[in-house]
Amino acid sequence: MFPARNVAPDYRLVETLNLGVGPLVPALGAARDRLCAELVARGATPILCESWPDMQALNARHRNSWFPLLPTPSSAPAFWLGLVDCEGEVVATHAAVLLDCAASSFGARLADLSALHDPGSAPADEWAFVASEAAHDTRGAVAWIVAGWTRPDWRGAGLFHRLGELVRLVALARWNPKWVVGLVDPETVPVWSGRGGGRRRLEERPGILYHQSGVGRLPLHLMRWGRPAVLLDLEIIAHMSTV
Repeated sequence: MFPARNVAPDYRLVETLNLGVGPLVPALGAARDRLCAELVARGATPILCESWPDMQALNARHRNSWFPLLPTPSSAPAFWLGLVDCEGEVVATHAAVLLDCAASSFGARLADLSALHDPGSAPADEWAFVASEAAHDTRGAVAWIVAGWTRPDWRGAGLFHRLGELVRLVALARWNPKWVVGLVDPETVPVWSGRGGGRRRLEERPGILYHQSGVGRLPLHLMRWGRPAVLLDLEIIAHMSTV
């Protein structure tokens, strides 16, 4: 399923990733294998890439079906997952950025733009207003999920939520964050209803207003999982006492 000749050399198969050490690794591996098998059965192979410029180039190439990426600090650890078709083309993505919100909450880091830009590099016309209490209550290691996209001809194939679970799994294995968060635009809120919602908290109102340079004002809903909720969504129940 994975035509290596057609893809960049820094793409790695998710199904062979080292998930580290610890008591949760066998259960994480089993969940990873299950999700990868479901995606491969749908004709898409999950890959991981460390290159953010590759993600930006992919976003630019598919601008007709994909909003501009939210900015992220270049100093923040990040990775992205893609789904590759039989031709070696990336047809869906999810990404994760690790933010240290120990001294300053996720909400505060959005408000001062440090969640989005390295210090001193934010465009002069950018600003964010954060009324979300949950965002201001989100502290510690935070995995921020961004860049959720599926190519139009692959939509409806059941890829989006499975790839979302997979990116949360890899973020958990890599960083063991206290929280996993996302910012959801109002049009995408219905996508997270039903099975896709899992055990996350999705605020009913857009409590975050972000003015992105070159894009405009974006009303955004905070979505948040605690570490136990991620594990429950991944059906890792027996190991909950270890986290």
